Amino acid sequence: MLKKLKTFISVFALVLICAFASTLESCKSCNSSKDLGVEETADTTLRAINAKITAEPNNFANYLERARYYSGLKKYTEANADIARAKAIDSTKADIYFTAGQIHFDQQRVVEAYKDYQKCLEKDPQHKNGLLEKAAMDIALNNFDLAVQQINTVLRQDERVAYAYYLKGRLYRQLKDTTLALSSYQTAIEVDPSYYDAYVEAGLVCASYGNPLAKEYYNSAIEIHPNFIEPYYNKAIFLQETGVKNPSNYQEALVCYDKIIGIDANFSAAYFNKGFVYLVYLKDYQKGIENFNLALEKNPNYYQAAYNRALCYEGKGDKTNAEADLNLALKLKPDYTEAAVELGRLRGDD
Repeated sequence: MLKKLKTFISVFALVLICAFASTLESCKSCNSSKDLGVEETADTTLRAINAKITAEPNNFANYLERARYYSGLKKYTEANADIARAKAIDSTKADIYFTAGQIHFDQQRVVEAYKDYQKCLEKDPQHKNGLLEKAAMDIALNNFDLAVQQINTVLRQDERVAYAYYLKGRLYRQLKDTTLALSSYQTAIEVDPSYYDAYVEAGLVCASYGNPLAKEYYNSAIEIHPNFIEPYYNKAIFLQETGVKNPSNYQEALVCYDKIIGIDANFSAAYFNKGFVYLVYLKDYQKGIENFNLALEKNPNYYQAAYNRALCYEGKGDKTNAEADLNLALKLKPDYTEAAVELGRLRGDD
């Protein structure tokens, strides 16, 4: 099991939802009491927590609060020290192991986090947050039956937990059951109409089979977070992929990419995708060149942009610049087969 877990370290950062983000608070420095082993500061939040510890030094929950606080600052040595203090007071409390799991997960120490959540559930098999966070990890590990059991245990306690339905959606999506995945995301949205991630995931499910509802889910996500690039980008991809049936989608996709550029002018993929739309779908080679120019300006190693700019030049009948860009693409990526083949074809090689 532990060997299997280690292979998923990079995956967890993309596919799991961290339920503990709301516990992380901002701060400028550390603690006040020599007895607590941390320097005195003017940070009012930390001083308030320290005051609780001074008043109730044997209350494990106060140390967990400070551990979460430190974790939010990525002060993991201090956070782990407070976890140890909490365990020394009462090692039977499930919340201690749940908080330890959160802190380990925040450090991408997923093996330790998984074991912490297991320990949490040993202490309290009904611990809702522990059940959900472990279920999230089990989904990533393809432990689907176990994940469903854990999610259902939570829903038997409280059927209004949006995150539980969201996790079911992730599970069914991984099983490629788009019907149940979409139904689960819709239920999560019904429970929590502001659930941004559920809208995005529902959009991805609909987009996977060309359902125009994808656009509406992305629009809802944009309403919740109008400065997030993700929903604009997903919406643009869906629009350009469905433009064959509805040509106006291409222009709408370009608008989405312009929105992204308005949020982050250095987002090179937006320029590249605009260029791709002009090259492949609209056959406007000059505008394609202009956008691939910008993609390469933002990212000089963008070999795909050089290759596609070459195709634009070829479309304009400019063989000289096309060959130059194919050579540039091969310079940036010497094993770029498509560029080598295209260059050979332009030169008339056998």
